[in-house]
Amino acid sequence: MHIEVDACKRILVISPHLDDGVLSVGGIIERAVANGAEVIVATAFTADTPAGARISPLALELHALWDLGPNPFEQRRAEDVASVTSLGARVLHGNLLDALYRADQAGDPLYPTRQSVFGAPSDRDRIGDALVELFDAWISEISPDLVLSPLGVGRHVDHVLTTNAVRRLAMVRAMNVALYEDLPYATGLFPVTAPDSVEAALGRTQWQVTSPQVISVDLPGKLAAIGAYASQIADIFPNGLAFGSVLDTYMRREDGAFGERVWHTATS
Repeated sequence: MHIEVDACKRILVISPHLDDGVLSVGGIIERAVANGAEVIVATAFTADTPAGARISPLALELHALWDLGPNPFEQRRAEDVASVTSLGARVLHGNLLDALYRADQAGDPLYPTRQSVFGAPSDRDRIGDALVELFDAWISEISPDLVLSPLGVGRHVDHVLTTNAVRRLAMVRAMNVALYEDLPYATGLFPVTAPDSVEAALGRTQWQVTSPQVISVDLPGKLAAIGAYASQIADIFPNGLAFGSVLDTYMRREDGAFGERVWHTATS
């Protein structure tokens, strides 16, 4: 199966967080829009910090790093709108709680540390059904020719739960799904303490993956759109790594052009 991006009329990019879609397939988004497609970047985990909740040590650490105050998602949503619209695409926000804020029935944070966020999803995490319901509503509303879903590189629980929910939905309704390589995790540089790889993610996934396809894209527009996520750059690319250089190296093909690779599934 070969995806004809230029022939698509409507593409839904499902993004776990407010940056994942642009980081991973910003070039495809820009190319599809330039060829007349309506592209919707729909982000699942966008809700504000829950009032009165017990805030985990990791959430407090990231609040300090982002420097956006105790309710950072208002500004993060604004950054997302600026980034996505700069590529000509449309924004949807799902208003579900990020792993940083999800808690069990006793109010204890489910993912209080970086290790837990990049570990297996908690068996006390009940977000899966809400994700399926949200994605089902989006797909019914949009009727996309193509759905781009994360592969789950990096092992971040929100990425894993997102791709699992899309797969659950694809088992019960007709969908044309391709999986994108979650950047920056796909570079093999992140998470810094436990790097992951595309090959490892392909070995873990429950999707029936058939073949890869590299789609030619331009890099400058994508880099500019990533720059709109100003509060996130130091967290996404730690230790002083310049995101432009990281993505240039990963996306540059042997012929010097740039590409983003997606993986076909049995649905596509």
